Amino acid sequence: MNDRDTTIAELKEAVHQLCLRKGWGVEGVQDPQHIAMAMTVEMSELLEHFQWLNPPEVRALMEGRDPERVALIAEEFADVMMYGLQLTRTLGIDVTQQVLRKIDIVDHRPPKNYDPKR
Repeated sequence: MNDRDTTIAELKEAVHQLCLRKGWGVEGVQDPQHIAMAMTVEMSELLEHFQWLNPPEVRALMEGRDPERVALIAEEFADVMMYGLQLTRTLGIDVTQQVLRKIDIVDHRPPKNYDPKR
């Protein structure tokens, strides 16, 4: 499985099956409030991998010159995504519709003065 041939619905179901196997929640459905709180913990763990990096170190990540750190980031990102998929499944949120809706909202915002060199 990879991004090209796996749907979001399939990922939601895979995470749900994991919850069932592990006995998490009632019938594999965990409390959405707890899921949202757990996401913040996992996001903090993800951010730890970027803490104190200087611009050349960030560039190394982006250019594939630090695969060990990227693997650690990928693992934490997977945790965040798994909680997100649980949350959206539990609340009946269509990820594709919401992402496209948000893209439209952002597209129609006035531009901000952004300096990518900062």
